[in-house]
Amino acid sequence: MTTKISEEWKTLIARHQEQARRAGAGGGSARQARQRRLGRMLARERIEALVDQGSFVDLRHHVTHQHADMDPRLAASRPPGDGVICGLGKIDGVTVGVCAHDVTVLRGAVGSAGADKIARLLRVAIDRALPIITLADSDGARVPEGVHAIAGWSEVMGLTVKHRKLAPHLTIATGLCVGAVAYNAMLADFVAMVDHQSFMFITGPSVTQTVTGESVEIDDLGGPALHFKQTGACHAVFDDEHGALAWARALLAYTAHKHTPSTDDPTRSCDKLYKIIPTAPRRAYDVRKVLREVFDADSVLELGGGYGASLLTALARIDGRSVAILASQPMARSGCLDIDSSRKGAKFLEYANTHGLPVITLVDTSGYLPGLQQEQGGILVEGARLIRAYAELEVPTISVTLRKCYGGASVLAGASRLRFALPTAETSPMGAEAAARVALGPPREDGSDEARRAEFIASWRQTHGDAWLAAERGFFDDVILPAELRAHLWRVLETTCPEEATR
Repeated sequence: MTTKISEEWKTLIARHQEQARRAGAGGGSARQARQRRLGRMLARERIEALVDQGSFVDLRHHVTHQHADMDPRLAASRPPGDGVICGLGKIDGVTVGVCAHDVTVLRGAVGSAGADKIARLLRVAIDRALPIITLADSDGARVPEGVHAIAGWSEVMGLTVKHRKLAPHLTIATGLCVGAVAYNAMLADFVAMVDHQSFMFITGPSVTQTVTGESVEIDDLGGPALHFKQTGACHAVFDDEHGALAWARALLAYTAHKHTPSTDDPTRSCDKLYKIIPTAPRRAYDVRKVLREVFDADSVLELGGGYGASLLTALARIDGRSVAILASQPMARSGCLDIDSSRKGAKFLEYANTHGLPVITLVDTSGYLPGLQQEQGGILVEGARLIRAYAELEVPTISVTLRKCYGGASVLAGASRLRFALPTAETSPMGAEAAARVALGPPREDGSDEARRAEFIASWRQTHGDAWLAAERGFFDDVILPAELRAHLWRVLETTCPEEATR
């Protein structure tokens, strides 16, 4: 039986369809076609690829700006939604907030109406402690709206800071990320970029040249390589948008599902560590191999690998339990802490603490990197920030000294509540060779002091470089064999945070 619909309802249905069509059209078919020619997804397509199928619900879907009188461009473009899509969806069954900029509407520039939508999403996320993913593709604040845009963005940034203390916030720069949008991206916990497509900066090349006279390429000003390797603003770079969206889904799982079923035996032996970790203190090795051996198979997600490379930061699982990892990287500067790695480590610890992730630190460091550049660049400031971040941790903390732990960088081992070591561990104010240089001066060119120097180094290592001696003096809680490292960490976690094991 067919339901008869009145003419009034037919009119309303037609209007509903027209409004939906207008909202979906964004900045128009020509601009959408250009986006596709560039090989890029539309804003709503990005959302559909990110969240579980059919789960997205719009917030303020049809809102428009009210500033047509301020600029001819605003009068000519007033599509429903105003170039920002905000709403709630699910990722692996967990509710999240999503904000996506529509670059086809006034180059994605966000005015007061769009900022108000983002603020509404943030308030909902704050009330319910929901994660947020921002898909940034925007020319920044909408300049023709003047103070209205400034006021809107001021509220957004304040709410973003409040939200970050409650739930994860990820940003994927899917295109341009300029001005206020770039600043807001820096308030997120982690940022991903797409190679040859994403750019983040305060002012673009043309404005930079106008104001400063500098002619600069867009990649040098704000490309993925710059932010991944030099500024630390980007934590992952992908060849395409689908890779970045998959990264966001995977990253959120570590906090959304802190304990998941695992088929990887928590007590399995890590015999490969005998080959991976050299007994010689100055031989380099890749600590990533240690992580892959110790933690659940395919669970290690490194973040910010191009920046502060001497300290690796990652999320992983052990018997399905989410943990945060800091690990010295002997392949980079012998694992020495420097300005970049200290800053990177401190920020990562703040994230782990906020979201209740146990912290495991794997230590193999020669100390703090010396030098005029480091001192003038603020190593004292950033080193103190790392110390403070460790001291403020309220989650279980475990350190394992794999090999060497010298000087001020011993914070990596000493700041943890539970401290363990492999038999190869050396813990001392400085390395034996450096101590010999301090005590005996530089080696003589004729080698006449070689025997004396060797005797001093042997004595130093016997006094300071023995793992069991440090354990006897109470610095380490126990000395464990490499093969037992995974099983030992699992037992410690089961003991220190048993409430997670039942979730």
